[in-house]
Amino acid sequence: MTDRLDVAKSVELYRRACALFPGGTQTNSKRATAFAPGAWPIYFADSHGCRVTDIDGNTYIDYVSALGPITLGYCYEPVDAAIREQLGRGIISGLLSPLEVEVAEKVCDMVPCAEMMRFMKGGAEATSASARIARGYTGKEIILNSGYRGWSDIWAAQAGNPGVPDCFEQTIEGFPRDDLNALEDLLNKHQGNVAMIAVDVAGGTAAPQEVVEGIRRLADEHEAVLMFDEIVTGFRMARGGAQEYYGVTPDIGVFAKGIANGMPIGVVCGKREIMACAKDLIISITYGGEALSLAAASACLDIYEREPVQEHMWSQGEKLQRGFEAAAQASGVPFKCYGPSVMHSMRFEYEDDALNADVWTLFLQETAKRGVLIRRGGLLFITYSHDDEAVEESNAVVAEVMPIIAEALEAGEVREKLLGGEVEESFRSFA
Repeated sequence: MTDRLDVAKSVELYRRACALFPGGTQTNSKRATAFAPGAWPIYFADSHGCRVTDIDGNTYIDYVSALGPITLGYCYEPVDAAIREQLGRGIISGLLSPLEVEVAEKVCDMVPCAEMMRFMKGGAEATSASARIARGYTGKEIILNSGYRGWSDIWAAQAGNPGVPDCFEQTIEGFPRDDLNALEDLLNKHQGNVAMIAVDVAGGTAAPQEVVEGIRRLADEHEAVLMFDEIVTGFRMARGGAQEYYGVTPDIGVFAKGIANGMPIGVVCGKREIMACAKDLIISITYGGEALSLAAASACLDIYEREPVQEHMWSQGEKLQRGFEAAAQASGVPFKCYGPSVMHSMRFEYEDDALNADVWTLFLQETAKRGVLIRRGGLLFITYSHDDEAVEESNAVVAEVMPIIAEALEAGEVREKLLGGEVEESFRSFA
């Protein structure tokens, strides 16, 4: 095996991209500087099943899975066939697509909270629409939020991001997801003016059952709309998302990544009484009825209904968690997996943050060199196409890499082992 992964074409293309796009990409979390820059692939040439090939000709087992939209696998034939069939009939028209009704009825059959909905093209649009609906329905203004909801001003105001008017900060407050006392304090502070509680109950780690039930209880007591952000958990934790998994039904659910195996579609859905007010709100996009994505969503929902997709992802994820942790333990490396195995997060548990960052870079560098792509810290997204062979191969790679980390740590040479450039933070979640 060579000392360095050959990603020369990727690096050169990214150099050109950085002159054209702020940060070099369209998606902050895909910036090359977030992984192992110079020692990790950047551009893909081909993707099938659970594997991708970069433009330098290297092939990998992929657990980034496009940051979550790929649930079935790349180029999954039944979904691609549905897209091709619809392409022969058209992408979009001045008339509505029958697929709008078809997909909506399937979502209502599968998702506990879904009685009415609107289609969007991505998660930020859908979460923003949920906020407008909640405010329109309740006549209240304040949103209490835990977690990342997207880039729009509604949510970015919580973090005081540049470019967001200061006045927006008065309309949103954050709370730690698992701290019911903190949530109750905020509800009391804004008594009578909380439109919505927004939360992702299983992003990175899974909330305890009593916390999810407690959030539902507090929302009811304070007459606030409860929104579950299911962009990551939807159609992954269970067919009906985290709300099915926990048996706790929110007033509004927001879905995006898992619904169409990579085609762009978002859904904001919820109880009829609440969603009906959207008729009189300005929530409208030209591409809401784009038929290729709807055809993909319809095919995916059919597959979820008849095949053990979620069960497979849970099982394979558990095998990876056990394999990764066993490899770390055998090498004396403090490493743990957290959260639902279908999309688990991971952590090297050194107290020194700089050391942790360097260890992660070394881990990503060495696993990529051996043909496995992992995202820094996770989430590790499992798909229906990650078969036993891929899982076994991945565990073998991690078992080979953990001793390299242990040796570098013992010698005090972690940073000296890094072959690429400096890592930069590209994503920051909200409190």
